[in-house]
Amino acid sequence: RLRDEGGMTREVISHFLFFIERILGPLSVVSAHPTYPADYTLCETHLVAQLENADGLPVSIMAAVGGAQPDRQELTIKASKISRRVAEFSIDMASDGGPFTPLQQQPDDPRAVALQAQLDQLKLCFEGEPHCLATPAEGLRVQKLVETMLSSSAPVKKKETSND
Repeated sequence: RLRDEGGMTREVISHFLFFIERILGPLSVVSAHPTYPADYTLCETHLVAQLENADGLPVSIMAAVGGAQPDRQELTIKASKISRRVAEFSIDMASDGGPFTPLQQQPDDPRAVALQAQLDQLKLCFEGEPHCLATPAEGLRVQKLVETMLSSSAPVKKKETSND
């Protein structure tokens, strides 16, 4: 809620950016438009952004907070044959054109399972073993993307133009 304490882009979208970069490679911000309340101490309430990878594959972000509704987080990767969706950080689903269906049964306590998985990865990291945690370089890349989006109100990356 308070800008000094984070906000949805820093606290939630950052996780999805990390995940997307692991799949598509480094991203750059093409355009971003955050919306802030009149009270400067409050964090962003909406964000619409367009990013892309080195091959020009687009990543669209549409985010909003507030209102009388439950929290919902989704990441959808659209493809020509099978699309995938991760909801609520742990529900892995697929669609071949029909409704998205879960790929596995959800545990009784998904938060406990997720926390244990994070602790297992941290243990591997401390032991010098391969792990899935973000590297410092990946974390910095995501932080730069987040700060670029939050400070933007107009197109960020200019498309290449020819001067023929």
